[in-house]
Amino acid sequence: MIWIRNYFYLFLQSAIVCIPIFFIQYCAVIKPPSGGPKDTTSPYLVHVKPPSGSLNYKGEKIVLQFSEYMNSNSIEKGIRIFPNFKDELSIIIHGDIVTIDFPADLERDQTYVINLSRNITDEHGVELADAISLAYSTGDKISKGSISGIVYGEGKSAVHLWKIKDHNNLQEIFLTDPNYITDVSNKGIFTFQYLSKSDYLILSIDRNFAGMPLNTDRMIYGLNWNKIIPLQSDQVLSNVNMFKGQAESQLKLLSGEWYGDNWGRIFFNLSLKNINEDYMLKIIYDKKVNTSVTSFIDPEDEKSLIFSHPSLIDVSETFKVIINDLYIDENTHLDSASLNFLLSENDTSLIKLTSPKSDITTAPKSPIELKFSKPTPKSKIFDYQLFKNDTLEVKEKVMIVSPMQVNIIPRTNWDPRTNYLLIINDDLLQDSTIKLNISTLNYVRYGGLQIPITGAVVNSFGAEIENIKNKELKKLSFVNSEEEIIFKQIPEGKYTITIFNDINKDYKYSFGKIKPFEPAEWFYVMPDTVEIRGNWDIELPMINVEEVYK
Repeated sequence: MIWIRNYFYLFLQSAIVCIPIFFIQYCAVIKPPSGGPKDTTSPYLVHVKPPSGSLNYKGEKIVLQFSEYMNSNSIEKGIRIFPNFKDELSIIIHGDIVTIDFPADLERDQTYVINLSRNITDEHGVELADAISLAYSTGDKISKGSISGIVYGEGKSAVHLWKIKDHNNLQEIFLTDPNYITDVSNKGIFTFQYLSKSDYLILSIDRNFAGMPLNTDRMIYGLNWNKIIPLQSDQVLSNVNMFKGQAESQLKLLSGEWYGDNWGRIFFNLSLKNINEDYMLKIIYDKKVNTSVTSFIDPEDEKSLIFSHPSLIDVSETFKVIINDLYIDENTHLDSASLNFLLSENDTSLIKLTSPKSDITTAPKSPIELKFSKPTPKSKIFDYQLFKNDTLEVKEKVMIVSPMQVNIIPRTNWDPRTNYLLIINDDLLQDSTIKLNISTLNYVRYGGLQIPITGAVVNSFGAEIENIKNKELKKLSFVNSEEEIIFKQIPEGKYTITIFNDINKDYKYSFGKIKPFEPAEWFYVMPDTVEIRGNWDIELPMINVEEVYK
C-alpha cells in the first residue's frame, strides 16, 4: 500500500520566530509564481538519487526531482512498484521533490522497478510525455531485458505484461493482476525495461483500466500475433506491436427512456450501425400486442434505437417493448430482450436542429444531413428553400432517411466552389426559421493504388487504407491471383496503409481473443503515407512480407 505525507514545509517540525527589525517581515510560503501563458510543457525527471540501475540496494530513500511543482494526488495514483509491496510504502511530496521510502526488509537478489505512469501531472494538470521506469537491485546484477513496440488505435492506452509461471492455462493469466504495467506515449510507443529471462504474455488496453484484471465484457483490448513472448537473458525485443481493438461483446439492451408522447429511446452497449432490417419490435400494453411499430437508429447515437407509434398516447399505465432477432453480424446478435416503461409526462418541447450546428462545407455530390432532436409527425414535411449565392432559388431534392433525419441536395447536384443558403421554416421548430450557409468544394477526384506482394504464402494477405483527415474513409482489399493488392476509386488525399495476414479468412483484421486464447493476426503498418491524386494510378515498390514478418 502507498501512502503520502505532503509537508507544507519544515515549520511543522520546528517553530520559527520571525523578528521584525526595521519593518514587518512576512513568513513566506513556498509557491510557484502565478500568471503568464498557460503551461503546456510536460514535466520531466531532472535528477534521481540514488541513480537508477544501482546495485546492492539496501532500501535507502529514493529522491526524485522533477522540472516543476507536481500534483500530489497524481503522484499517489501514478507511482507503481514491481514486484508489489504488501507493506505500506511511504511517499513524501514537497513541490518538485518526491521522496520514496522503501522498507528495510527487501528480498535478496531482487530487482525492484519503479514505474512513473503518465497519470502523473504537474500542478497545472500537464502529464508526463512518457512513462518512466527506474530499477534497483538488492543483488549484484540488474536484468537488462526489454520488450518494446507500438500500440495502434484511438484513445490513451496502457500495456499489461505477465511472466508465465504455468503454461497449462494461459488464458486465465490474462484475468489476473498484471506483473508489469506501462503507459503508451502519444506516439503509441511503449517499453518494458529490466526484465529477466522468461516467457511473457502481453496485452494492450485502454489506459482507464490500467492495472485491473481483464474483463472481456467491458474492456477494449488487443493482443500481439505471437501467443507467447520468449525473452532471453538481457535480450532486447522490439516491434512487439498491437492494435487496441474492441473485445467481442454480447449485444445487450441496457435501458430505455420514454418521452410521454408517442416515442421513446432504447440504449444498447454496442453500435447498431450494421443491424439487420428484419428484426422484430413489438409493444404490449392494456393486454394488446402491437407489432406495427416504427423504429430506427438514432441519427446522433448509433448505440440507441428510436421507436414510436401513435397509439402509445392512449397507454393508461405501463407498457412493455420486446425485441427479437436483432443482428449486427453473424457473431453479434440479440435473440430476445424486453423492457418495461412507466408513464411519464408528455414531451412538449419543440423540435431542434441538432446537426449541423453551424455553417458547413460539403463535396459537390454529397447531400446535407439534417438531424433533429425528436421524431417529426408522418404528416409533417418542413418547408425547405435553397438559394444559390443567396439570391437564386434552386430546386432541392428532399430524402427522408428517418423521422429524425432528412438529407437535402439540389436536384442537379451542388455546383463546385459555390455558396448556398438553406432556409427551413415550420412552427414545430424551436427556431421557426433556420438559416444554414453552405459552401461547396471542388469536385472530388479519384485515383488508384497497386501494392505488389511477395513471400512464401501471401494468398491470405490483405490491406486497409485509411484517410488521415477522415478516419471514416477506409478501403479494404485482398491479394489477387497475380499477388497484388489493388484499390480503385480512391478519393484524393493522404492515406496510411496496413498490411495484415487474414489467417481465419473472415475478410477483416482480428485483434485476438482471450477465451479461447487466440493471438491477433500479424500486421505491418507502412512507415510512410501515400498520397492519392486524381486520375493517377500509383504502384508501390514490391513488399516482401518475409522481410517485415517478425
